[in-house]
Amino acid sequence: MQLFELETERVPLRVAATVAYFHVTDSMRQVSSEKDLAEIVHLVAIALSTVAPIRRADGAVLTSAELHDIFCRPLGQRLGKPDLEGLVIRRGDLKSAMATLKEARAVFGRSDR
Repeated sequence: MQLFELETERVPLRVAATVAYFHVTDSMRQVSSEKDLAEIVHLVAIALSTVAPIRRADGAVLTSAELHDIFCRPLGQRLGKPDLEGLVIRRGDLKSAMATLKEARAVFGRSDR
């Protein structure tokens, strides 16, 4: 039962995106300042949303339309970065998502083409 509880624990999306960034990105390419990391975290959150359910703090899964409204901006519209506050991902989903993104990086990041 403890493993189930751990896997279903909700992690704030900003924290999850930060963890995923350092897990998936090659250490030689990682940013070195908090300011640079703040610029990238929302992009990692978008990547996570493509491979795992993103939820509200109450646990309700966001729909594709809701994710689109949060993460997608019309061309030419500068509204800043999406607000990640109040969004979470379950720890088990984060683990799976990081594995998927790392595998995708390995496949698409190859330079031997």
